[in-house]
Amino acid sequence: MSRKITNRKKTSEPAYGRVRNPKALGELVRQERKFQGLTLDKIYSVTGLTTRFLSEFERGKPNASIGRIMDALQALGLEMMVLPRDETERILALRKKSSSRSMSSGKEE
Repeated sequence: MSRKITNRKKTSEPAYGRVRNPKALGELVRQERKFQGLTLDKIYSVTGLTTRFLSEFERGKPNASIGRIMDALQALGLEMMVLPRDETERILALRKKSSSRSMSSGKEE
């Protein structure tokens, strides 16, 4: 039922990175939603996920189902990846390096 509704017009991105618990994932999703200027009601209208569920998810309530979480991530244009920790470190370092280069040259990613 979900479809992507991304609205990435702002310049300051959320603090993407390592997610090790439900609270960290919820905080990242809330930052992304606000970054895109979306409301819980808008996510509900696209995904059918209730605003109560979305609110609990963003607050890190650990009993949210993975399927519903994936629907919310998809609606925001986000993906979840499972990688070995050493690979995660390499990817995060590359992203940080790329972001630093973009900022120093005055360009956005």
